[in-house]
Amino acid sequence: MHPRHNLTKTNPKNIENKIKKYLINIKKKIILDYPKTQAERHQLALWEESQEFTILGVIEVFTTDIQGYAAQVIVCDRLSNPPEIVAQLEKLNIFDIPYFFDWYFLSPSDYFEIKRYVERLNYLRLLIIEYLRNL
Repeated sequence: MHPRHNLTKTNPKNIENKIKKYLINIKKKIILDYPKTQAERHQLALWEESQEFTILGVIEVFTTDIQGYAAQVIVCDRLSNPPEIVAQLEKLNIFDIPYFFDWYFLSPSDYFEIKRYVERLNYLRLLIIEYLRNL
């Protein structure tokens, strides 16, 4: 079992900078992944025409929210209320949305690129939560 790192005890600025660089790297990968989803987004949009909900809409909101929090964490040296941000990020679990959960798991071989994109976004969300918890 690995001990939890406490950013205030071991050269916090150096560790924070490394974590922020890692977050930047993940964010860049997400940006590069988005164009790869174009064909699947078109296919999904056609499927959604017959649905009462929109998977693409949920993904777009999730993207905007997570990218916004990531930018805030990367740019700001001091965040005003990390516990509040953690609580908000915990509520942003895209897999808590029943129709998204069903779509994601009931079509396991479909929409590979979109699912990978969402997985990476969710990974970024979880990294931000852990980073903020350890401040």
